[in-house]
Amino acid sequence: MSTSGIVAKLNAAQQQAVCHKDGPLLVLAGPGSGKTRVITHRISHLLAQDVAPDRILALTFTNKAAEEMLQRVEKLVPQARGLWVSTFHSFCAKMLRREGSVLGYTPGFSIYDVDDQKRALKHVMESLKLDKTVDGDYLRQTISHCKNHCITPAQFFAGAGFSLASNTQKQVVSKIFDLYQQFLKKNNALDFDDLLIQTWELFNHYKDVTDRYQEKFQYILIDEFQDTNLPQYRIAKILAQKHCNICATGDPDQSIYSWRGANIGNILEFEKDFPNAVVVKLEQNYRSTKTILQGASALIANNQLRKQKTLWTENPRGETIRVVEAFDDSQEAEWICQDILRIKHSGRSLQQMVVFYRTNAQSRAMETALRASRIPYIIVGGIEFYKRAEVKDLLAYLRLLLNENDDISLLRIINVPAREIGKTTVSDLVAIARQYNLSLWKALSEDEVISSFAARPKRALRQFAQMMSSLKAKKFPSIEELVVAVLSETGLLQDIKKRDKKENEDREENIKEFLASVREYEKKEKEASLISFLERISLIADVDQWEQQPGQEGPVTLMTLHSAKGLEFPIVYIIGMIEGLLPHARSMESKTALEEERRLMFVGMTRAQDLLTLSHSRLSYRREAYREMCDNTPSRFIEEIPKDICRFIKGSTRFR
Repeated sequence: MSTSGIVAKLNAAQQQAVCHKDGPLLVLAGPGSGKTRVITHRISHLLAQDVAPDRILALTFTNKAAEEMLQRVEKLVPQARGLWVSTFHSFCAKMLRREGSVLGYTPGFSIYDVDDQKRALKHVMESLKLDKTVDGDYLRQTISHCKNHCITPAQFFAGAGFSLASNTQKQVVSKIFDLYQQFLKKNNALDFDDLLIQTWELFNHYKDVTDRYQEKFQYILIDEFQDTNLPQYRIAKILAQKHCNICATGDPDQSIYSWRGANIGNILEFEKDFPNAVVVKLEQNYRSTKTILQGASALIANNQLRKQKTLWTENPRGETIRVVEAFDDSQEAEWICQDILRIKHSGRSLQQMVVFYRTNAQSRAMETALRASRIPYIIVGGIEFYKRAEVKDLLAYLRLLLNENDDISLLRIINVPAREIGKTTVSDLVAIARQYNLSLWKALSEDEVISSFAARPKRALRQFAQMMSSLKAKKFPSIEELVVAVLSETGLLQDIKKRDKKENEDREENIKEFLASVREYEKKEKEASLISFLERISLIADVDQWEQQPGQEGPVTLMTLHSAKGLEFPIVYIIGMIEGLLPHARSMESKTALEEERRLMFVGMTRAQDLLTLSHSRLSYRREAYREMCDNTPSRFIEEIPKDICRFIKGSTRFR
């Protein structure tokens, strides 16, 4: 497609952003303003200007967004092969597999999820005899916070970013932090945060590597720039130093992830960091009715930490925003179910509807009411498929075949299925490996180590080691055949099948679903590999696993407001609109935190295309165990929406 064809159907602001050639560019994109369209058209425009595909780097935050971006570009410009389009974490994993040897990592490194991190920290604390005195969740969250702010164990001990009770506490946490990092390195493993930190280390300390990629990436596009944390910002900035062709796209009014390190200052101060930046505002909304947009704009105007935009739309005025007051949480959910059925009977499909809430716990009353009303639903962010026990077991086998230093994976499956390797045997093996500074795999490979065990565990350990060595030595023509062999030779599938409980029928179905995902991956990827397949699974997000299904019988969607960004629905319900929930109680004492809660509400409101309903209850249970009722105060955010565009409804089990 010609350059003129690429930009022909864009509005004036979109055209300006797409056609900007060289120099830094900041695109302030309001919700529903065609942000993804601008990014994909900009990439296509650059390709049409004879920029080589492999010199363009586009980074976003979910696999779903990255795939959509690439598909749209390929429709516009056939010669898109070679583009670097991915999430930040996938890009960093790719960098470290290519260049990480200088940091001491081999390409088969494991990527530890939250569960793996907890196991690794437990291992470290047990070595220090602290596993019963230090809270593991606090440690994991503290270490993650440090990494998101580029704080080392030594800097943590010096008090960077924290005001802890005592030097003793700092010393203990920094010691565990340091040993945890050593443990990861020994296991040839990185956690999610390390993917960013180690990539920053790579670019910050190895000039030849940095020079190569600074030269390579002539144009860099960062989507959702308001969601970048400090390591991501530093990576983007250092890569853009040579050509200075960085395009940051985002919206400060949709910055809602500070709890995971996102820094709104990265987008607010972009023009200070890149003084010659051109700023383009995308203010025309193509998604919502005038009424919804007016309500959302009035709400967000109460924030001070933002960049001024004037959102507008040519869409119809639409229906008023409905504000429903119910007696309690149950009646609130029942009213919404009645309304869903009424709208369905008017001809709308269930899959066009979504219920948003602030915390996962709020879904309980909603689920109960939906089941009672026989309304099908799906929860985004429930138990993730790849975190189910039987799937995690299979993944641990596959990871160990790639990375024999991965003690966490080995410990997970050494006695799964049961093979007479008890806890005492495992503890003894760990102690010996620790004594001689060996990985567990290496310890299993040493006859002297195995010979120190009694006859029964000795036999079981040898059989396990021989089985894994045999699998490791074989060459399989496809990942699917490797997975089938692992399921068969380890006894995993047989162990599931021999039990007759319904739960294990579900587990068998999950294994079949896993095999289907392998086949789909190999069909889609021209250069499929076990490394890239496992990496993709490790970095998948909740929303990546969810797709809207067309049809009248498609389920209603339930999800938290934090999962909502980037999505849109014709009909939106936001429940639990009370003080203490939205805004959340934790935000009450901080102006900055309160503004983020308001941004979260703004995101929820602007997901709606046609109809927006806000609901709250007068009473709710403070502690479910004691059935203790408390009075609720309606959210202040309701008061910030003009009353003349709202319709206030007293909720009951019958529609009013």
